Amino acid sequence: MAEVAVPTRDEIVALLQAVLDGTTSRTAAAEWASEVQDEIEEEDRDAIDPEMWHLLRLAASLDVKSGDSYLHDEATIRDWIAGRG
Repeated sequence: MAEVAVPTRDEIVALLQAVLDGTTSRTAAAEWASEVQDEIEEEDRDAIDPEMWHLLRLAASLDVKSGDSYLHDEATIRDWIAGRG
């Protein structure tokens, strides 16, 4: 398996902002985050930024729905970006 580049917190924040701006779909963002998460899960956890890891895991759930609504609304995504998530 080829090594995946571990994203930075800023890269994930940019992805979340793109979802809010409508330039990236929730599904595309969640799929990318899930794939990256799976690929780096075996990495040395001490070498991975815990804030980035937390945001990556949250981003992987962007497309989860509860009924007809997304589990995480736009206000929640803004909180994640602000570091309150």
